Amino acid sequence: MSVVTQDRPAPLPFEAMERLYEDLADAVDRAGPAQEAVFLTKLVMVMAHRAGDTLDFESCLAAALGNLSCDAAPDPAAC
Repeated sequence: MSVVTQDRPAPLPFEAMERLYEDLADAVDRAGPAQEAVFLTKLVMVMAHRAGDTLDFESCLAAALGNLSCDAAPDPAAC
């Protein structure tokens, strides 16, 4: 099985990230506390599907977990 390599898009500018953060916060509020985890999971799955082969999902997971509390960090002993 061959892997197709593609150029990754440039990272978003800070201002675009702020706008995305605000939009995401609004969407999480609309989903409500009872559906927050389901909404976020569905969002990630849609984004991963659209990104296709260009997404390095494992490194994205590690990066996201790296900024959480030590209990959720990939290596809690390193905290």
